[in-house]
Amino acid sequence: MAEQLEKYPTAKVVDIENALDEAAQQQLLEVKHQLVSVEAPEWLHINEMRTPVIAPRPQFEPLD
Repeated sequence: MAEQLEKYPTAKVVDIENALDEAAQQQLLEVKHQLVSVEAPEWLHINEMRTPVIAPRPQFEPLD
């Protein structure tokens, strides 16, 4: 910052600070979000034959 003030003695400190911020925030990195397909293992798939029964089915009494 002191170096920039020496180069531009008539410039405001805020202007130099803003210019340095803009220069520092250039888009040097690029981020891409991309979905990638994968082969899921067999144990991850849920099918009706392999789904265990965790609780018995509820039974309700008819209301009179």
